[in-house]
Amino acid sequence: MPKKFMNLDKINKIHFIGIGGIGLSALAKMMVLLGKKVSGSDLLSSAITERLRAQGAKISIGHQASNLPKNVDLAVYSAAVPLNNIEILETKKLKVPLLSYAELLGQISVGKKTVAVTGTNGKTTTTGILGKVLIDCGLDPMLLIGGQLKQIDGNFHLGQGKYFVTEADEYKATMLKIKPWSVLLTSIEKDHLDFYKDLPDIIRHFQLFIDKIPAGGQLFYNADDRNVTKIVLPPLAFGCSLKNPSDYMAKNIIISKGQYHFNVYNKKKFLGDFTLPIPGQYNILNSLMVIGFCHQLGIDLGKVNQSLANFGGLWRRFEVLGQLKNAADVTVVSDYTHHPSAIKKTLKAAKEFFPVRRLFLVYQPHQHDRTRKLYRSFLSCFNKADFIILQEIYDVAGRKYQSDKAITSKSLVNDIVKTGNKKRSAIVYSPDFPATKKLIYQNVLPGDLLLIMGAGDLDDLARTIYVRTAKKN
Repeated sequence: MPKKFMNLDKINKIHFIGIGGIGLSALAKMMVLLGKKVSGSDLLSSAITERLRAQGAKISIGHQASNLPKNVDLAVYSAAVPLNNIEILETKKLKVPLLSYAELLGQISVGKKTVAVTGTNGKTTTTGILGKVLIDCGLDPMLLIGGQLKQIDGNFHLGQGKYFVTEADEYKATMLKIKPWSVLLTSIEKDHLDFYKDLPDIIRHFQLFIDKIPAGGQLFYNADDRNVTKIVLPPLAFGCSLKNPSDYMAKNIIISKGQYHFNVYNKKKFLGDFTLPIPGQYNILNSLMVIGFCHQLGIDLGKVNQSLANFGGLWRRFEVLGQLKNAADVTVVSDYTHHPSAIKKTLKAAKEFFPVRRLFLVYQPHQHDRTRKLYRSFLSCFNKADFIILQEIYDVAGRKYQSDKAITSKSLVNDIVKTGNKKRSAIVYSPDFPATKKLIYQNVLPGDLLLIMGAGDLDDLARTIYVRTAKKN
């Protein structure tokens, strides 16, 4: 939380620097809905900035000092914006109050029953599932999510209930800015090693966040994650598992007609049969934490199951877009996954839900720094894909870290072949979008599942090469 609590009721005019980001745009939308005068800037125009413009925000493309409105009460900046940004420097020159995205989120969390979803992987989907379930069950939470949820047609819902559901991002330990009432902890793995020293340092920071849970607050955690189980638990902690005896367990998992069906138990007590229409057993575990949370609140689990069964998914989370243009029955899927362990799980999920299709993967590694530090893990994480295009690495502008430009997607391709994990004929390198598009059409076969994956801008390509006529199975 910021050093001093800020009464947002007294703030009228707010400027967002990096307003096109998925998190910051949600806060901007919130402020628009609260009747604030909102302005913002970003390097590029996007569907997000255009939607905010249509909602009444004043948007500038490109950063310059003159973008800062006169008599602005508060400026807020994205984690992707460097501190030497000209608009940030201008706020300091004019002595305008300045908060990071996480600091403003922390301000909002004060005085609310904030349910924070945190972890290395799975935050956005779990937040989306929890938010949708609580909305469908009539609790009308305020919901802020790092993705686009079909249920709310965007990334923010200004609910009138007592709960505030939000992601708590571990990047630069920004989750520590939030004051949680309860927490859902999905996973802990090596990541963001441009900030954290090592895995024990990551675990230590998550422990600091869990220690913020107040008396009466609850933790729901992934009991199948060996790093999560190293956390010292608060008094009200509930493990969720697909494998081992725990507080909440999912058993008898089957796939039928593109859906998971499973039984849920609270220890030995049978709670009911549940359905989930999105792939990945990790999503069963994510939904199990939501079921446990709702069970502890006394929410009707029949209504919870109905909400889960109708979960429509999220933007860039195994999002089935449609059929590849000018190709026979090739389904195009866009996915945000970028960590090696999550890639393994997503490819396994794709094989489970689409067992008769050849899995054609297009992957864009995210940041040289992550690729270098997790390099050995990347060598074996693509094994379940039948054909792979690795596009050149995407680096996030403004992030400062040791970058090894000798590490490239081409070197990754070569080393994957050397390990014997893939034959040369099953994996190719692409330098850019045009080459990737060409390689897709040269190598795709009728009936393929074309999975376009990465946290960079590869999704832009995905949305230019499909039509909305795909079969989902």
